Amino acid sequence: MKKIILSALILILILLTLICIVGFRQEIMAGEPLAFLRAPGEAAVTAESSATPLPTAAPSPTPTPPPIEEDPAQNAQLAWEALFSYPSHEAPVRVLALFTKAGSPGDTLYRQMLAQGKLMKKGVYYADGDGETKAWAAEALAAVPVGLLDSIYAETPTLALAAYEALREADRNDSVEVICAGITEEVTAAMREDHFSMGAAAGVYENELRVVYAEEFMAKE
Repeated sequence: MKKIILSALILILILLTLICIVGFRQEIMAGEPLAFLRAPGEAAVTAESSATPLPTAAPSPTPTPPPIEEDPAQNAQLAWEALFSYPSHEAPVRVLALFTKAGSPGDTLYRQMLAQGKLMKKGVYYADGDGETKAWAAEALAAVPVGLLDSIYAETPTLALAAYEALREADRNDSVEVICAGITEEVTAAMREDHFSMGAAAGVYENELRVVYAEEFMAKE
């Protein structure tokens, strides 16, 4: 009987020894310090908790669109479309037209629109042969009775500003505005100053090719 009990105890000791050996082996393979070597209260370190966190990729910056280059032909096209469709205009639109020279992009479109019956000629100025711009504009405005003129087309901001000054000084009591092909700070300043006289401009504005109307600046003020 004693031999049986002794054999059972030996077997139990062998099983406990095997369990401990297997447990130690698992801790060693997992990279943990052995349980009997950890300080009291120290948590076991797993492979997941000891892994170095991966760096977070920084967001890519939004690319800045390249600047749009001015195209006189596109500016002229947009400006003539804006003049023809301006709220107070009806075909044929009675117009004074100021160009840099004969055959320029704006002049070419002007001749086409005349032939189509969209415009009525009230005076044409060419900067390369008709003298000082403001003086010509003042004389042309004086020659057209009040109520018989709808608009002034200017092919460049320089021509537009000269016509704008002449129009304001003429102090006409009718709805005549300057439509400009091209946009500059001086042109938009004129729109803010007198939205009746400088009505619209076409060109690159805030890196976008479009028509800018004077009413847009009234809404911001």
